[in-house]
Amino acid sequence: MKKPTLILYHPLMAVEGYPVLAGRVQPAFEYLQETGTLDSTHVKFEEAPETNEKLLLQVHTPRHIRQVKGSGYDPASLVSAGSAVRAGEAVWQGEAANAFAFTGCAGHHASRDSFWGFCYYNNSALLVRHLQQAHGVKRFFIVDTDPHPGDGTRDTLGEDEGIYHLNFEASFRESMDTVTTRHVDVPFPSSSSDESFVDAVRRLVLPWARRIRPDMILWNMGHDAHALDYGGFNLSLQAFPAMTDILLQAAEEVCSGRLVVLLSGGSEVSVAKHAISGIVRKLARLPTLPADVDDEPIKESEDTKRVGREIVNRILTELELEDN
Repeated sequence: MKKPTLILYHPLMAVEGYPVLAGRVQPAFEYLQETGTLDSTHVKFEEAPETNEKLLLQVHTPRHIRQVKGSGYDPASLVSAGSAVRAGEAVWQGEAANAFAFTGCAGHHASRDSFWGFCYYNNSALLVRHLQQAHGVKRFFIVDTDPHPGDGTRDTLGEDEGIYHLNFEASFRESMDTVTTRHVDVPFPSSSSDESFVDAVRRLVLPWARRIRPDMILWNMGHDAHALDYGGFNLSLQAFPAMTDILLQAAEEVCSGRLVVLLSGGSEVSVAKHAISGIVRKLARLPTLPADVDDEPIKESEDTKRVGREIVNRILTELELEDN
């Protein structure tokens, strides 16, 4: 029998989380309840636990932890980090086929000794450190499609030989621009919509996953990439289940389906409800709800399409990867 998709959430995320992010999590969670998604036998829910200071010290400095405690966002940050860590544990141990971790504070801007952008503890890094130490897991592929650069993830995990980081970001802002055997930044046109962006995810994720053969794939998913949200891309709701299909395919091909989705940026309540539902239902192999894909992709200019293709072509060439 197929293992369920694990959903992790805690009410503190909505009550104590950073205001820009916190307002979307309770409505999105309640939408999963209202639509019957959480009642499905293909889905399992757990209340996210707090992470512990011993693990925090494996990623962040004591000064950093003191600063987070003084920020007022420590309670939500602890359950957000615990959500990610528990998701990774459950998937690695075979308790769940895959997992979606709600967060009240995002993580990819949290470095060893600093934080910004609604991120306090680095959720991805804490998940990785836990599985490295508790289970000896060696190789992770982190795919970040949030429009903002994953600078904290690179800072906390960049020196680890077993970490591969594919970092999409909107190129209208100051962006990271690295292509190495383990770190790839994709400064993509901020005017991109579904056609170019989803195609870029497919063309880069699948061949690189096949090359590196990770033990687990982490997807740092920000719905601020939606056209109505505050990020830098023009995606529609249809892009999120489409990207989920790609990540699931990669995980099934290379790591027995082990995929963990970590909620990152985004504030628009309607976008959050439908994007998260579309992802969760794909993870659980449930039919997509019409309301979850009920907006049309924005038409892209030919110039946007051309620039997007050229960026992906350049990266494939530098990595010596075959195109799909």
